[in-house]
Amino acid sequence: MKPPYLSFQPLLLAITLLLTANVTAAQPTTKLMTYPLRPFSYQQDGMVTGFAVDIVNAIIQNSHIDAQIEMYPFNRGFQQLKSQSNTALFAIAKRPEREQNMKWVGPIITSGVYFYKKRSANLTLSRLDDLKRLQNVGVVLDNADHSYLNSIGFTNLSTDNDQLQSLKMLSYGRVDVAPMSELVMPFLAQAANIDINTIERTSIKLYDSTLYIAFSADTSDEIIAQWQQAFDQLKTSGHYQTIFDQYFNKEIKIANH
Repeated sequence: MKPPYLSFQPLLLAITLLLTANVTAAQPTTKLMTYPLRPFSYQQDGMVTGFAVDIVNAIIQNSHIDAQIEMYPFNRGFQQLKSQSNTALFAIAKRPEREQNMKWVGPIITSGVYFYKKRSANLTLSRLDDLKRLQNVGVVLDNADHSYLNSIGFTNLSTDNDQLQSLKMLSYGRVDVAPMSELVMPFLAQAANIDINTIERTSIKLYDSTLYIAFSADTSDEIIAQWQQAFDQLKTSGHYQTIFDQYFNKEIKIANH
């Protein structure tokens, strides 16, 4: 006769498997969203691609996370991030007014945001307040630039759905200036088939924009820690730098803090 305790082993194994399955089933799936912003995220040949997309896909693959990336206009994705559970949006600027309402993984990248104007425009601009006397300042609806300029009293803001449209409006002369990332500007001009020499960067810097993956506030701290650890490993392994070099010149300083 077998010892009595051996008869409990199949039962214990079954209970363990059941508990493990329940824990796995209880782990919510995060809806991953991005928005058009070359070179960080854009559609090409029906596929969502770009620097930030490659970074997030590498995290997904290395961590065996079951997720797909969906693309929306920025405002739609941002509203879902604020109102729906278990959602994430990238690459989004971490600003003081957003910090308490979301959870953050990153930073993915940092770049300076400057105001651009048409080179042929007869505008004398040297400081931020000079822009308040212009007829139209182009911004993307509800993005960080829009929110910040609203908060400091700008009443001449003209909103677009994305920065590609904003640059086109600048080129057409429909807006006087528009804020854009130094990293983004050359890619936008190429995508819009605009001669970059017809657009001039002013000396007015809005701020340094540091982009992250933003998660809805109800996302568990365990999920955030899992993503942050996977992102940190991507950097220490050198894989982040490999992806970076595919999109940007090596001389460009990247965020390591």
